[in-house]
Amino acid sequence: MSRNRRQSTTTETSWDSRLVFLLLGAMLLLAPVVRGGNREVALSALLAFGLALLAVLLAQVFGRWSVRWVPLGAGATQDQQGAVGQPVWWWAAVAVVATSPLWVGLLQLVPVPVEWWASLPGRDAYIPAMQAAGVAVPERLPLSLNPQASWSALWSSVPLVAVFLVALRLPHAFIDKLITVLLVAGLMQVVLSLFQFASGRQSPLYFGLPGNGFIGSFANRNHLADFLAMMVPLWFYAWLRLQRMPDGHGLRGRAVRRPLWLFFGFSFLVVILSTQSRGGIMATTMVLLLSALLLGWVVHSKLARWQRWGLAGLFVLFVVLAVSLIDVQGLMNRVQHGRLQSDAEVRQTLALATWDAARAFWPWGSGMGSFESVFPRFQPAFAPGYVNHAHNDYPQLLMEMGAPALLLAGLLLVLVVRQLWILAKAWRSSKRLSSELAVRCFAGLGALALLLHSWVEFNMHIPALAITASFLVGVFLRPVSRD
Repeated sequence: MSRNRRQSTTTETSWDSRLVFLLLGAMLLLAPVVRGGNREVALSALLAFGLALLAVLLAQVFGRWSVRWVPLGAGATQDQQGAVGQPVWWWAAVAVVATSPLWVGLLQLVPVPVEWWASLPGRDAYIPAMQAAGVAVPERLPLSLNPQASWSALWSSVPLVAVFLVALRLPHAFIDKLITVLLVAGLMQVVLSLFQFASGRQSPLYFGLPGNGFIGSFANRNHLADFLAMMVPLWFYAWLRLQRMPDGHGLRGRAVRRPLWLFFGFSFLVVILSTQSRGGIMATTMVLLLSALLLGWVVHSKLARWQRWGLAGLFVLFVVLAVSLIDVQGLMNRVQHGRLQSDAEVRQTLALATWDAARAFWPWGSGMGSFESVFPRFQPAFAPGYVNHAHNDYPQLLMEMGAPALLLAGLLLVLVVRQLWILAKAWRSSKRLSSELAVRCFAGLGALALLLHSWVEFNMHIPALAITASFLVGVFLRPVSRD
């Protein structure tokens, strides 16, 4: 038994696993620093981290190091046993999703004869336009209408793939530490936003952007709100872990940690409301309620009735105090009927035009990353002059990727539904929400925040948000041990 315990310990704390943890932790912490990672310098750094992670993973898979990632036998941890016990179709679905940038890129970037290219949906007008402009028509063309943008999108997806795969396989202890890293990154955004607001519109803390309230290191309020919205369920998970930890001494005691952690969550809520991001606030409201219900269900059996009502009252007071500290008038101005209707009409117009473009290029798509250069052909005359994103990620992905987008959405839906069924079954059989189950549930709620907000924003195209969501999806889909 001692030999098996040593084998498991060696596996979980091997230097290559620690290296993966350090690389991923640095990526999650630094991704939001430069406009949410949406600048060339930041993207280059994130790509380097992603390639390094993939290199480590490939070396482990091919057994180039003495310590294997998923050892078989009695020395395997519960997470590793769960991974080994997955059906073949599960691994196939995960492989298709994880390698989607590669095979979609090959599909859209491999040149085909120009005669065939011109006969594909949505491309009939481009050859005559090139000829009219005096541009020589090559003999072969890639399916993508903007190959350079598609190459950029392909390389930009490398960190997402790496983070997703690592989150699926990294030992549970490291996942808990990475969630702490994310919460620290969220706290950094809260502190920066508060200093921005306190310093005024001319504050150098906006780093060259015109002062516009709470934006943190992101380019606008919506992206900050979505990042913090993903942190809200993780705060609940950390709170649950805090309640289950034994009492310590000094600053480590729960008597001190609880108020500090409540203040931490309170600051999240205040800053999210202060961004006045309507979509971000709605997404936060949804995941906040779901997280509170989940936590309440976990602890309700341990509390007397008066304690349950007290907890509910504390939650309401928590929200009321947060609302009382923000610019309520400014928030009301942003959600007043006339302005809300006007903004909704503009976004709906862009979304409908993008659906039209998706139908025109179906089933091949216009090419990953090609929206900005292709959309002007479908842009309504009364829409804003320059549109770089559809402000709805779903029709934009369908327009750019075509049928593969639906395939990936279908596979992810199957994986999510299966995981929900397994989590519910495991919870029912064990009659408690263990830490292994809780981390998956709250991570899933964190990813849900981005999915909800992406109906009215382009959050999936902001690297820091996409990387964070990819990590949370990977954590949610982590195989559950049969034990």
